[in-house]
Amino acid sequence: MMTQNKKKKQKQILQAAKEMFGRYGFRKTTVDEIAEQAGISKRTMYKLFHSKVTLLADLVLDEALTFRSHCLVTLQQYEDPSEKVQMFFKLSNAYFDENPFLGRVMADDDRLYTPFLGDELHWVEEGIESIMAGLLRHGIESGVFRDEDFTATLQCMMVLFCEFAYHRGSRQDGNDAWISFILHAISRDPTGES
Repeated sequence: MMTQNKKKKQKQILQAAKEMFGRYGFRKTTVDEIAEQAGISKRTMYKLFHSKVTLLADLVLDEALTFRSHCLVTLQQYEDPSEKVQMFFKLSNAYFDENPFLGRVMADDDRLYTPFLGDELHWVEEGIESIMAGLLRHGIESGVFRDEDFTATLQCMMVLFCEFAYHRGSRQDGNDAWISFILHAISRDPTGES
């Protein structure tokens, strides 16, 4: 069982790594720099994280779990499937604006992170896809969304999500057009009229 002190040190290290990796990239950031930024010894850091690669993997998973938890808690406040989908995409936009590290890792256009990560990237996307699948299923069961090819619809939603969540430079006007497009595509009555 992990003590409170160990948990606190882990959080310090993860926060320091997030700042350093975000600023200098994975390759250029040293373990010494992370330890110094976290205010702990290099030895303590290696007791908690076996390597810099392990630290990166744990950081990505921690960020993904934080994002997922935040979304699930907030989405419970909504009943209407369309509002839930809208809120999910808005939460995603806000999260990646405030925490760009995870988006940079997931997009990784320059291959600064992905060579060092394995299943972690798949787990992140599977978590996001799981949330979307639940939203889509709820909308279909409620009769608000079309009962089309579930897998194809979900894949299309994931492609659009990845584009505007991770590849942020291609968007300049926010998520409203994307959200409207997605809702129009999946809604039983795309006009919103009864």
